[in-house]
Amino acid sequence: MENKVLATVNGIEITDAILDSTIASLAPERRGYFESEYGRKQLLDQLVSVELITAFGTELGLDSDPVYQSQVEQALKDIKYSFTMNKILGTITIEEEEALKVYNEHPERYQGQESIKASHILVDDENLAKDLIAKISADEVSFEDAAREHSSCPSKEQGGDLGEFGRGMMVKEFEDAAFSMEVGEMTKTPVSTQFGYHVIKTTDKKGQEPRPFAEVKDEVMNKMLQDKQMEYYSKLMTELQEKFPVTYNK
Repeated sequence: MENKVLATVNGIEITDAILDSTIASLAPERRGYFESEYGRKQLLDQLVSVELITAFGTELGLDSDPVYQSQVEQALKDIKYSFTMNKILGTITIEEEEALKVYNEHPERYQGQESIKASHILVDDENLAKDLIAKISADEVSFEDAAREHSSCPSKEQGGDLGEFGRGMMVKEFEDAAFSMEVGEMTKTPVSTQFGYHVIKTTDKKGQEPRPFAEVKDEVMNKMLQDKQMEYYSKLMTELQEKFPVTYNK
């Protein structure tokens, strides 16, 4: 395909290939716009502007400016460092079989979050809360009916059911009580929080079983890749300091 020259600025040619490579370097969310005919025209105008300003900078004598030269030198070092790191670290890979082996050897690293389901009855009066605990324990009234009749929490409409939640989602006093109980167990005394007095019943618990490998595969492989890259980098630094002289001045 012909590499068409789209514009020439002070003898510098801007071609289709240059425009295409510039578009390809953009973030995906921006790339689509500049792939359109109108977007390409806008980008071409921007590239022309860059060449014009660059030409003007040369005319101003920036090429001999010591600050400019210093920054160019540093920029070239940064580019070379980046390209070199990408080249050497890009050769390091992790196979899925390696990740599965680590997962099987250390399942405790990939546990899910502990969670529970609980219901509660929220009242303003401690004595009322104690009375409800006694009546529910004696089977004089069900927990759900007591919640519907006495609780001030909107969950009363669901018989006090708060659904499933993990640690850190409830106030500490409530959380400590709810997570400490077995499934089906109810608090023996009211739990006081900033909201009032709670009668709490834990209705289900999910432990911290390891998540399936398919769910954590990317997490395992990424962590292994980072560790392997860091190990290689540390080893490389030792080798390079032996190869290239390094002197620290005190």
